[in-house]
Amino acid sequence: MQKLNLIRPLTKAFTLIELMIVIAIIAILATVAIPSYNSYTQKAALSELLSASASYKTDVEICMYNTGEAKNCSSGQNGVSKITELKRAKYLNTITVESGTITVTGKGNLEEYGYTMTPNYNGNTISWETKCNGADLSLFPANFCAAN
Repeated sequence: MQKLNLIRPLTKAFTLIELMIVIAIIAILATVAIPSYNSYTQKAALSELLSASASYKTDVEICMYNTGEAKNCSSGQNGVSKITELKRAKYLNTITVESGTITVTGKGNLEEYGYTMTPNYNGNTISWETKCNGADLSLFPANFCAAN
């Protein structure tokens, strides 16, 4: 006589509650990670704006040392480079140099961001005052923006 085996084999699977806990943990991690990611991408995009003004800043400083004042240091004058075509820039909307003052504005996800750099010439020393605008000024490097 043969015995019937009524014992069911063990199945290996996750229970519904275990799956729900894993989904809840992933959701919590996503709510923390997504805002941080957006902030990092904006900071990376902002670096395009900052690097755009670097060469003009140098040109204005040389112009000011040569002429002794900022009023003759506009784009295309006294060694200050002309503004080149900006169509290739992904986040840079405009850059202007007028009487030594450099103004930069952004586009795309930096549309509301920009800054104005104004030189102060004291004998042989040039210092820059930078006024920034945008929703989150903490995206700019530390001590870059003057107290707005």
